[in-house]
Amino acid sequence: MTQKNDSPSELASELARAKQRIAELEAQLAAEEAERAKQSPWIYDALSSAGIGVWTWDIPRDVITWTDTVLAIYGLTRETFGSNMTDFMARVHPDDQHVVQAAVARVFTEREPSYRVEHRVVRPDGELRWVRGTGYAYHDANGKPYRLAGVTEDITERIREQDERCAMQQQVIDAQRESLRQLGAPIIPLTRNALAMPLVGTLTAERATLVTETLLQAVTERAAEHVILDVTGVPSVDNEVADGLLRVAQAVRLLGAEVALTGMQPAVAQALVELGVDMSTFVTKADLQSGIRWASKRAQR
Repeated sequence: MTQKNDSPSELASELARAKQRIAELEAQLAAEEAERAKQSPWIYDALSSAGIGVWTWDIPRDVITWTDTVLAIYGLTRETFGSNMTDFMARVHPDDQHVVQAAVARVFTEREPSYRVEHRVVRPDGELRWVRGTGYAYHDANGKPYRLAGVTEDITERIREQDERCAMQQQVIDAQRESLRQLGAPIIPLTRNALAMPLVGTLTAERATLVTETLLQAVTERAAEHVILDVTGVPSVDNEVADGLLRVAQAVRLLGAEVALTGMQPAVAQALVELGVDMSTFVTKADLQSGIRWASKRAQR
């Protein structure tokens, strides 16, 4: 077996070609870097004009670099920012730190290529701001992240607008609920100390609770002594309806007011008796008009 030995001239030629290739690659890299350098200010200016800042985190060295826009969002300067992960986390609202830490941790543990997270930051003057951070991870040949780069955007106004919309929606919901409450349990003042509540439709457990609360409040506010529950509009009675009527009447009597049931249909009365309701605990009148006369006479006593 023989071994080929290159001549000095051949080695010199290969070395020259290698140097030439290295020079070409270096020139190409320099040109690309120069082009990126020319483009970067334009990119940063465009992002900055939109209120978006750029940042990088050199993970092995634990060095964070922020553009001026990110510093402005956090209310910091280059002199007041520690440029490391510990100082960054100190700027995150304590209640949101676990959210940010979990998002960043997934880059390491699950090798996710990027993450997006919204959280609050606390400025040095105590002002709270909402930001959205988006990061992209760079991994080495072994899959270990060595750099994160991304953008930060101030979304405080968007969050505030969302909160205002939610508050307005809640006001609408509350107003609708109050309207339904008034429709479901209307109070009609008859005299200085007498009230009537006409009930229409099925008296469910939920509605019975609403009726009870509304009626008790009205009795207390008006110091009512006589209350008429008109059930002309109640189509049928089952255990739930009967229990609801009893609870309403008992609650009113506990406040010292008399209760009269008016407009009871024969089928409803029979159903109440069959269900074991003691009708002797109620004053019953044929219709609302009769109930009003009853309340007027009681008030004159």
